[in-house]
Amino acid sequence: TSRLTLDYGLRWEYFGSPTFEDGLQFNWDPATGNVVVAPGTIQSISPLYPQTITVVEGQVVPDPDPRNFRPRLGLAYRMRDDLVIRGGYGIFTYRTDYFDRSSGGGPFEIAETYFNEIVDGQPLFSFPNPFPADLATAAIPSQSVRGYPLQTRDGDIHQFNLSIEKQYGDIGVRMSYVGSRSRGLNYNLNTNKPQPSLIPFSADRRPYPQFVNTTEVREDGKSNYDSLQLQVQRKVGAITFNAHWTWANNMHNFLNTENPYDVTSHWSRDGVTRRHRAVVETMIDLPWGRGRRYATDIHPALDAVIGGWNLQTISVFSTGLYFSPSFSGSDPSNTNTVGGLPDRIADGKLPSDQRSVDGWFDASAFRVPEPGRFGNSGVNVIEGQGIHLHHLTLSKRFQISERFRLVCTGAISNLFNKPHFLSMRTNISAAGPGELTSLPNRLFPERSSHRHANLQLRLEF
Repeated sequence: TSRLTLDYGLRWEYFGSPTFEDGLQFNWDPATGNVVVAPGTIQSISPLYPQTITVVEGQVVPDPDPRNFRPRLGLAYRMRDDLVIRGGYGIFTYRTDYFDRSSGGGPFEIAETYFNEIVDGQPLFSFPNPFPADLATAAIPSQSVRGYPLQTRDGDIHQFNLSIEKQYGDIGVRMSYVGSRSRGLNYNLNTNKPQPSLIPFSADRRPYPQFVNTTEVREDGKSNYDSLQLQVQRKVGAITFNAHWTWANNMHNFLNTENPYDVTSHWSRDGVTRRHRAVVETMIDLPWGRGRRYATDIHPALDAVIGGWNLQTISVFSTGLYFSPSFSGSDPSNTNTVGGLPDRIADGKLPSDQRSVDGWFDASAFRVPEPGRFGNSGVNVIEGQGIHLHHLTLSKRFQISERFRLVCTGAISNLFNKPHFLSMRTNISAAGPGELTSLPNRLFPERSSHRHANLQLRLEF
């Protein structure tokens, strides 16, 4: 019907797997602990690669995922001339980086270190041929390895929204729910750690003692995003504005990777989504001067000075980003994990009147974990400084002739010169935990650095 609009479709996406022309690619198999190289390349392995590591030939190029069928649906229904309901749903592909699953180097490319010395008056290595004949004199660093599944599964991001839009005179109001559910997200996990215990760490306690670190690509990451949005705007008249507020919650189950034996049971906030955020933009035609409400008969010379000006403002209000507390200098879990998340023994949030640049959270609410385990504190449990920011712009167009006009603009960012900090000292084992550090620069997207004023003249024709 004329009241209903539907958009629907189906998208299919296919992402291939890159290969190297020389074929020198490898993977790692967590089930056997073996390094797997492409067929016919085992003779290209460096003779210095440690003999304690088993290398076999096999499949290293993963099979692409052919199942990325992505439906999309959008609708708009006009209940009345001034009331509309809109909604949509779609699945999008969480695609890994193109070269994320094409490992080169590894056993084919070894860093060698040789130490020269004088023996019987002669150097061991010298020009014109400084390369040693005896490779056994090389110092070889310990090896780490990374493995990925051979059956690629691209993640699914389900996005959905529902809005109600209503017009009151010349003011429009929108209320929306916007959410997403992401499944099958990829993340990297260091699995070469023994179980946390009271037994002191030793290399032979690692699940794969032939390596230092073993990184597995996991495909069971999940994210849940929910938000409520409210927008009010006016697009006509001497005063126009656009104001919107968002409440958002963004949770992930793969941010706490300290303990590889217990990852996905911990749901944590991400570090970039602010809980509340509001932005108000206004544009005001100052009401005096020719063609305005007041002083319409003003002298042209005076009108050129005080008439025809426009005032624009942008105000940003938001809560802070989230940070993770930490400790350093010890390995209480006995897994060769020095530092990490501490124990949380209290809330850690200070009353607003006690927060300062020198102390934004209560560091005494966190302590180094008890021996034999990882810390129980979650990721991103400390809320940082919010934003309270105002920008002001005054502008006017001077008509020089029918073809030329001059635009004069004066702008002030961060009108009240309020400092906003990007970082926080979160290490409870170091000096100054809770101190706010690092101010943004002038080019930061929100222009939240120090107050900055500029005057511009632009000739238009």
